[in-house]
Amino acid sequence: MAARRALTIDAERTDGVVIGMENGGVVFVLTMEAVAGPAHAQPDGRRYDLLVFARGESRAQAEATALAGLGQLGWIEALAVRSGEITDAGAVPEDLQPALRRAQANGCAVIVYDEP
Repeated sequence: MAARRALTIDAERTDGVVIGMENGGVVFVLTMEAVAGPAHAQPDGRRYDLLVFARGESRAQAEATALAGLGQLGWIEALAVRSGEITDAGAVPEDLQPALRRAQANGCAVIVYDEP
């Protein structure tokens, strides 16, 4: 099984996209790919698989929030592979609950899979 580590994105505005919306929005889960770019904490230039929990009023808004958040963390060339709305938070596996709670509180949370 691939190792996981969760990163949190702080609430702020970026290019008109609200990260950490105080009101409204549902959480979506997005499977994404991105490269650890030069501004990333570990800029190794590798492409990683990511699981991103992001809030938004729609799938498009959640994807925009996820992309803005990844950019803040130094990820580049981000691509959303698939996404879906979380309609039952209780159905989210226990090991992913902390990331879900971070997204609910802060707007976005990222889980990085260290191995493909």
